Amino acid sequence: LRDECGVSAWALLQFVGDAVLVPAGAPHQVQALTDTVSVEQRFLSPENAARLREPSAGATGAARHLRGQVDAVIFSAVREAVGILRGCE
Repeated sequence: LRDECGVSAWALLQFVGDAVLVPAGAPHQVQALTDTVSVEQRFLSPENAARLREPSAGATGAARHLRGQVDAVIFSAVREAVGILRGCE
């Protein structure tokens, strides 16, 4: 990939208690050297929230899931703002 696309690879060993953060959208590959349990959490960053609101054909399940998170964040913010404003009456 380096020659074709200018993409560099990283290799690392992860030990008990270590966490690895892979940026959203970054292709990655995992090879387990022993029996292991993998836990994945999708995270919605503020930088990507606006981009997710743009309509796109063929959105993946992950994109739909993150769009739902954006909707929940907006709803929560509006609900909190309305609650604060009601307290000012």
